[in-house]
Order: sequence, then structure tokens, then C-alpha cells
Amino acid sequence: MENLKYLAATFLFVLIGLKVYSQQDPMYTQYMNNPLSVNPAYAGTRNVASLTGVFRKQWVGIEGAPTTSAVSFTMPNKKFHYGLGASLLYDALGPVTQTGLYLDYAYFIRFDQKGTLSLGLKGGFNYFYIDYKGLRYNDTDTDLDHLENEALFLPNFGVGAYYYTDKLYLGLSVPKLLKNTLDKNNSVTVEHLNREEWHCFLMGGYVANLTEHIDLKPSFIARYAAGSPLSLELTATVMLYDKVWIGGMYRVGDSFGGLVRWQVNPKIHIGYSYDLTRSVLRSFNTGTHEIFIGFDFLSKERSEAVSRFF
Repeated sequence: MENLKYLAATFLFVLIGLKVYSQQDPMYTQYMNNPLSVNPAYAGTRNVASLTGVFRKQWVGIEGAPTTSAVSFTMPNKKFHYGLGASLLYDALGPVTQTGLYLDYAYFIRFDQKGTLSLGLKGGFNYFYIDYKGLRYNDTDTDLDHLENEALFLPNFGVGAYYYTDKLYLGLSVPKLLKNTLDKNNSVTVEHLNREEWHCFLMGGYVANLTEHIDLKPSFIARYAAGSPLSLELTATVMLYDKVWIGGMYRVGDSFGGLVRWQVNPKIHIGYSYDLTRSVLRSFNTGTHEIFIGFDFLSKERSEAVSRFF
């Protein structure tokens, strides 16, 4: 069983880390709690300075499966109609780790009293490290023995747009526009091998008032990368008394799960999600766990909770 688990993890590493036919960037079940991770135009749109953290343990039980930690900060400048953001990411997949640091800028264009269009820019870098020496194998392979560990510094930038009102939002983004090579010697000539690809994200959501104290929030996110099938995730959340959120998600053809969120007090909110894959890996893992925590820097004059629909 352990050999099968390790084989699956190594196979994923080959697909994602080298051939780049799969999704390269981490995905989040609770994407709606931190859209800044994929769209720079979200920076400052909540009209309050916020700090968020996410920890995701994917496919528990498979050795070397993806583990992701991310921290982000965002703040508005209401006087000059812009927002700022910063994100720090650490992602590990088998022998491959990446550390990313990005800064975000968003400019707000208000069409009327309700709707706002935010246009965003993202810039920063990813530091990739491939630990070939950490690979374990049963049979002697002289090619692996001679591989040297690799480190790559990959600067990049991206763009995004985000339209929102009190009841809905819609965003479109490409977080990375540069197709950096993942081959240190730049020796690969096949077009789709060993390089970063554009990842396009389309997301949206809407809040419907069912009763005075109960709201329904359906949302979606679609992801596309060159050489990969379109990924579509659908989520529906019921919000009770602006305190507790309970919902379910379905990633078309891939996984399903549930999520909860609790507004601890006006400043602190926490969330948890659990999902199960429907792929061939379902026999080798016990699911994916994701924990989210957010803190809003509210002043004494704004001790009440700000709108947290989006």
C-alpha cells in the first residue's frame, strides 16, 4: 500500500511539476473567503484592512500530496479610491516546493451608488526548489543518482478585474502572464514542457435574502490552464443570522464536500472545509482538509462587523 501511495504522489509530481499539463498553482475550496489569492482587483474592496490565513492539506494519506499555507493582507485607501494587498505562499508537492511573494494594487471606479469596478495589478515572484536527492526508489537508477537539486527564481505579474455591489460580484483574472521556463538550462524545446502556463480564473457570486435572518449565497469559480481541462467549482452557502455559514461544494468531475464558517466576533471569522475526491486517487486518501482564519482591523468607531458577503 505504501508503495502505491508513493507511486501516486510521484506520478502527480511528474505531471504538475515537470510536464505542466495540470494546474500548477494551488486551488482552494474556500476561494470565496480570499479571492485575492487569484485576483489582484479584490484588494481593498471590503473597505477594511484585513489579514487572512489558509492552511490546506490535500489527499490525506498519500505521501507527498500537496500541502499549502498562505497568508494575505489587504487594505483600502478610500480617499484616493484604491486598494493594496500582499500575499505570501508556501506550497509543497512531493520533492517540489514553491514559495511565492506578491504585491497587489487595485483602482476603484464607481459607476453609481451601488456598483464598483476594480481593476488590479499583481507583481512578485515564486521560488521553486526541486529536491531530487529526497526522492526514494526501490531500484537503483544511475540517472537519478546524478541529478542535482534545482532552485529557480521566477518573477511574474498578472492582471484582474472585479465588479461588485452589496448583493453580487463577478471577477476575471490572469494572475501570471509570464510563461517562465522551469528548466534551469532552458534546454527544452517542446512548447508545453517545463514552463509556467497562463491560468485564467472566472468567479462570481450572489446573495439572496430568504428571510430576515437567513441568506443564501451561491457562487462559482472556473479555472483554465493551457493543456488542462476546464475546472468548474460550484458552491452554495446558507448564512444564518450573519454568524454561521453552512454550505456544500461540487468540483465538476473531481470532488465534493462541505464547509462551515463562524463569525466569532466583529473582528474574527474562521472557516473549515472538507472534500473527497472522485478520481482514481479516492482509494488511497481520506480527503482534503482546509482551515481559514480572518481578522479585520476595525476601529472603535467601527466596532460593528462589516459586510462579509464578499
